[in-house]
Amino acid sequence: MKKQLLILSLLLMTGCVENIKEQKKEEPKKRIEIVKNVKHYTKKQLELKKYFDEYLKRLSSLDTDGVIYMTYPKFFIPINKTIFKRYLNNLLTSPHIAVVSFDTNITDIGRVKSYNNGEFANLKYQTTIKLAFINPNLYNDELSIRMLRDILSKKYGKENIQIEPKNREITIREEQKLLAIKDNSSSDEEWKFIGDNPEYRKLYPEILPLDILSKI
Repeated sequence: MKKQLLILSLLLMTGCVENIKEQKKEEPKKRIEIVKNVKHYTKKQLELKKYFDEYLKRLSSLDTDGVIYMTYPKFFIPINKTIFKRYLNNLLTSPHIAVVSFDTNITDIGRVKSYNNGEFANLKYQTTIKLAFINPNLYNDELSIRMLRDILSKKYGKENIQIEPKNREITIREEQKLLAIKDNSSSDEEWKFIGDNPEYRKLYPEILPLDILSKI
């Protein structure tokens, strides 16, 4: 049962854009950006990129408060913010797993589109997260390592999984999508972000303006 719960934690940790930790002991590695066709981006896309850079900086440094601040605020209508933050911190301060590194790279910034109260855009980025198993009783034999590799390979692709049994570390690469929204009627008029994946899209009808829903 413990192994099954740990696998679930790994999937959740790498599947959600807000999966972060309050503080990282080491300084985050410098991100190498691979943004496509930067010179062709419009002024609005370049403005959005500044916020996107800041969001990924907070994500890479596992700054829970910072990422939640830059999350689209209506996300916390169906989801209680306090409980959500506590859940993430409990997950990522697990006695079984430690985050060794968490790197992000921008891969695309979509065209900025208008809606009734502001603007929105689709974004893509890549995450590379390295985790270490700190519980010596978990994944300490060939069979359990093979089971973990098979499960994660099915979700992320074999080419995106690297397991180092001797160091008890695992590296997972994944392409992520975000929806960036700027609400001009809000007090700060800053770009905010929300994950764009099947799980988050289930919440979209409850939290997004109809004008955005009809265009994504």
